[in-house]
Amino acid sequence: MVKSILDESCILNQSLTLIADKWTLLILMALMQGTKRNSELNRQINGISPKMLTQTLKTLIRYGMIERTVYPEVPPRVEYTLTEFGKSTADPLMALLKWSVDWEEQLTTLYRNRQTGIAGKDQSATK
Repeated sequence: MVKSILDESCILNQSLTLIADKWTLLILMALMQGTKRNSELNRQINGISPKMLTQTLKTLIRYGMIERTVYPEVPPRVEYTLTEFGKSTADPLMALLKWSVDWEEQLTTLYRNRQTGIAGKDQSATK
């Protein structure tokens, strides 16, 4: 029997629960460019607080999507890199990025309207 996507045991629902939040997606995309230190991620991802970055990195480590390497140096150096599981998100994330670029004008308008409380206006597709 086919499960409803609203069912918590549905694999799509489970997948979205794990990775479909703003910071997780942005961290995964940043790490697709290569291994990074915490400070590099903080600079590269606009708007993320140090606390949220740390929390999201810990979650991604727990999920097995990234690994943390601590080097025995003074001062300590810590780097984050994608695991094979984390790298497997590249195609879906690149598809999302392409969709965002293809629909940039419409998405920008929707975002601005949402920010100003005009989200209920008719937003017919322009493509």
